[in-house]
Amino acid sequence: MKRIIFVIVSLAMALGLNAQKYTISGSVEGLPDGTLLQLTPMSHEKEVPLGETTVKDGKFLFTGTASEPICVHVGVKDAYGVCALMLENTDITVTGSVEKGKAWDGVDRYTWNTTITGSPLTEKFQGFVAERQKLDKMFNDNQQRFKHIYEHLNKLKGDELAAYKKSDEYKEMEKADHEFMQYAEKTMNGLILDNKDTFWGPLLAHQYMSYFTPDQRNMYNQFSDAAKNSWYGKKMRTELWPAGGVGEKIHMFTVKDETGKAITFQQLAKGKKYVLIDFWASWCRPCRNEIPNVKRQYELYKDKGFEVISISIDRNAAQWKKALQEEKLQWPNFLSNEVADQFKVKAVPTMYLVDTEGTILAENDDARGEKLAQKLAELMK
Repeated sequence: MKRIIFVIVSLAMALGLNAQKYTISGSVEGLPDGTLLQLTPMSHEKEVPLGETTVKDGKFLFTGTASEPICVHVGVKDAYGVCALMLENTDITVTGSVEKGKAWDGVDRYTWNTTITGSPLTEKFQGFVAERQKLDKMFNDNQQRFKHIYEHLNKLKGDELAAYKKSDEYKEMEKADHEFMQYAEKTMNGLILDNKDTFWGPLLAHQYMSYFTPDQRNMYNQFSDAAKNSWYGKKMRTELWPAGGVGEKIHMFTVKDETGKAITFQQLAKGKKYVLIDFWASWCRPCRNEIPNVKRQYELYKDKGFEVISISIDRNAAQWKKALQEEKLQWPNFLSNEVADQFKVKAVPTMYLVDTEGTILAENDDARGEKLAQKLAELMK
């Protein structure tokens, strides 16, 4: 009797454990034996693959455990083109074929023509993808419709360009573009917020948008706690508030000067009261338009404990140095895409006003222009 009970319990445990695992079995033509495939989460960042496997006899297999549903990409390592599916603890099958080609930069590109079965979440996800594809088709149709106008615009300059922009032909194109953008934004935002109470909301936000700006904070705030605490909800919050919100502390960072010497934020802030961290670039016109205002604040408060740390994301060091000479910046300046990545800077200017402990007092628009002047006047009373 005891043996029977033991066998039943063992079987139940085995079934339970199996229920908590996923398998992705692939049988895909066009992938040579030895091809290395990776299983990677879909997000706005470069994610670490969840697994790797090698194709043998046209077949591949991924196994593991999903703690919660996420969208993943199956793709050839170091190549473009992926097969997207929802990762859930079930047996998933991928069948079909791939076509190999070359991308514009010479890197291999694979086009996946596949069918995915065994994953109910993937079926739902594909419905959302289809909605995005409808918008893509509308956009491409518009581009084709007005192709001759775009080509003509590239040939015009100065007064001729200004005159053409007043023409009925140009206004028709401009109106169509505006109407499409409004429709696309309404459609995508609607689909996201229709799913604001589950993980689908922030997942679709990642799927539909290439990156997030502060404009999406209102959308995020409408998500339920469950959505915010999902894998994509946490990712979205980090991207929207990369250094944390007002009242939170920034990531402590280290920069290097032109000699390669490492300097910490704490060293740069020593003896100061407030620090403006300014991420900018030589080619960024709004960044450079803001510099005169920062200079005014610096002159007013540099002897009262105010410091500025400018961090450029320029890829060309010569252009950065040229801009420094032109702008004649008097505060510490550094070139560091590493620190920008640490702060998840997606666009410049990105600005943070902090105290010497790294607590955020104002950010972005609230740390620029007249608002920066008002905040510093208030702090320096």
